[in-house]
Amino acid sequence: MIKRAAAALVILCALAPLARADWKQELNALLGRDPDYRAARDFLAAEAGKLEGEDKQTAAFILPFLAARSGDARAERDLVAEYFETYHDNDPLFGFLDESALRGLLGFWASWKRLYPLVYDLNLLSYARTPATGLPVSVDIGLELLNEAFYRISLGPYILEGGHWREGFHILTIPLSGLFERSDTYEFTLDLKAGDIICRKPLRLQVDIADVAPAPASSPRDVFSASPAVPADPIREGEISVYIDGKLVLRSRKITTRPESFTFPLGGPLMQGQKPYMPPPKNDPMASGVSILDALALAYKTIKDLVAKRPPKPSPPSYQKVSALSFAYTRTASGGQAVSARATLSLPTTRAVILESESPI
Repeated sequence: MIKRAAAALVILCALAPLARADWKQELNALLGRDPDYRAARDFLAAEAGKLEGEDKQTAAFILPFLAARSGDARAERDLVAEYFETYHDNDPLFGFLDESALRGLLGFWASWKRLYPLVYDLNLLSYARTPATGLPVSVDIGLELLNEAFYRISLGPYILEGGHWREGFHILTIPLSGLFERSDTYEFTLDLKAGDIICRKPLRLQVDIADVAPAPASSPRDVFSASPAVPADPIREGEISVYIDGKLVLRSRKITTRPESFTFPLGGPLMQGQKPYMPPPKNDPMASGVSILDALALAYKTIKDLVAKRPPKPSPPSYQKVSALSFAYTRTASGGQAVSARATLSLPTTRAVILESESPI
């Protein structure tokens, strides 16, 4: 009995790849010479939930194309956005399709990949210059953009920034004024427009505030102790008089010693090319010259020194991509007591959606 069960298990494992390949054959049959896109879409949508790994990605890649050929524009936009948000612009294996279906599929995705403003690899940016304590006034978010697009970032009805982005890496500065009152999640809206495609990606900034301990009380200072100050300059001149019953009994005066004046005799008239109190030159400098090679060497050395002393170009600010940022600070609790607190910023994962073409941006 055990041997029969083991043999059946081996047979099922051997037939599993064939069973997984059946959906591709049936899909090809529906997309043959006389394609039935609606039936193919219904079939693949039902099979997609059973697939895993590369097959699941392949089904997600084909479904938007079938929705477009079926005339369902809303489903096409939703499925395209879902694929980009899940797999970015990576292509699966779809070589099993017939030539006619394959040609239409490639043309469909070529137009979407040329325009879709995919935002990915969002991270908080940490700079070496960021202070370890105190609350920041803003935070930088780094992101990658697949295609150039017009963008707008807003918080509720307030537009914070807008403009045009080229493809590549960009830094978005988010103001944090008033966001550290309590633990909460604040949703900023990033709208992007490329051609007729309008995408909306929520940027959720999560703020977590935790009280660590009561703030350390400042040590009491003796009111009679001398306050630290810059040492005064010593007294150079002054006079002290002591009177007893209106009668002068003592007087002391301090006078700074001044250097005595002296005279420095100068010699007679100077001769040409002669410095004071220096022996006259043996050769007349006006009668001698400098060779051209020496002049060129001196000019080369001067230019080389100037280039070497030129200050280096300022390097771009270095940053590190992080998933969270923490800041220690002191806040006033509900009872009026000062407590040490720590605020943590993070970016929960969100997915973009494609809006209707008539949506304003």
